[in-house]
Amino acid sequence: MKFIVAGVGPGDPDLVTAGALKLIERADLVLSPHSHAERASVAEQAVRPHLPGLKTTPVLFPMTGDAASRDAALKAQLEELRPLWQNAETVVLPVIGDSTLYATGFYLYELWKQLVPGLELELAPGISAHCLAAAKSGSFLAMGSEILAIVPATAPRERIAAALKAADAAAVYKPCALRGQLRASVEEAGPWKKILRIDRAGLPGQKIFSGGAALEPAEEYLSILLLWR
Repeated sequence: MKFIVAGVGPGDPDLVTAGALKLIERADLVLSPHSHAERASVAEQAVRPHLPGLKTTPVLFPMTGDAASRDAALKAQLEELRPLWQNAETVVLPVIGDSTLYATGFYLYELWKQLVPGLELELAPGISAHCLAAAKSGSFLAMGSEILAIVPATAPRERIAAALKAADAAAVYKPCALRGQLRASVEEAGPWKKILRIDRAGLPGQKIFSGGAALEPAEEYLSILLLWR
C-alpha cells in the first residue's frame, strides 16, 4: 500500500496543483484531516471545488503537545478505519501548505508503518503558507545571500530567539502560540526594518497587519509573521 501526503496549498482552491488533484482523484481512499470534529477541513475545502463529488473519510488530528495522547488517538482511528484501507493500493491525505513542512501526515505515517511495515510513502509538494503570505503582501522574502529562517512559534523561546537572530528574514508559523510574549520574542531578536502578519492568507477574512500592530497577540491559527532586517 502507498500512503500519499499531498500538499494542497494554504487553502485557496486556485493554488492546488494539478498533480495533487490527479493523485487525490485516482486514490482508493482519501482521508480528510480535521483539527476539531465540528470544524471543516481546510485542506478538503481547497480541493472540493475541483472535485465536487469527492468522497472522503475524516481523521481527527488532536491539537495537543502531548505526543503520547496524540499518537494513541491516531492509532485508534487507524485501527477503526482498517476495513477501509487494508485492501487499498493508494491512500491520500491532502494537507494544507506543503507536504514536507510541518505536515500532519508525518505523524500518521510514523504510526501507520507500525501496522503496515511495507507501507510506501509519497510526498506531493504544495505552496507553503509563508510563500503565499509574502505574495499577498507584495514582498520578496529573501534575495542573494540573505538567510531566511522558518520558525515555529511552538518552539522554546530561546530557540526562537536564536533562529531569528541568525536570520536576515524570517517566517514565523503559528504566532498565536506565543500569545502575549510575541512582541518581546520578536523585538529582542531585532531590530527589524519591516514586520508583517498575515492572517488567513488567500482565504475569506484575510487581514494584513504591519509594524507594531503585527506584534499584538494573534488569535488566528492560520497566521504567518514575516520579518525583514
